[in-house]
Amino acid sequence: MRLINMAINDVKIAIDKRNSRLGKCLGFKTPYQVFLERTGVDVRQLGVVHL
Repeated sequence: MRLINMAINDVKIAIDKRNSRLGKCLGFKTPYQVFLERTGVDVRQLGVVHL
């Protein structure tokens, strides 16, 4: 069970790193910023990851 928890934490870290990078196609904003602007929901506060 500990191995699964470690894997889930690794996935959460990878997702956070990817969504914190600027994107040219997003007008040099992060996916987090674009999602917040369009929905008003701060995904980082939710702490939910669906795989």
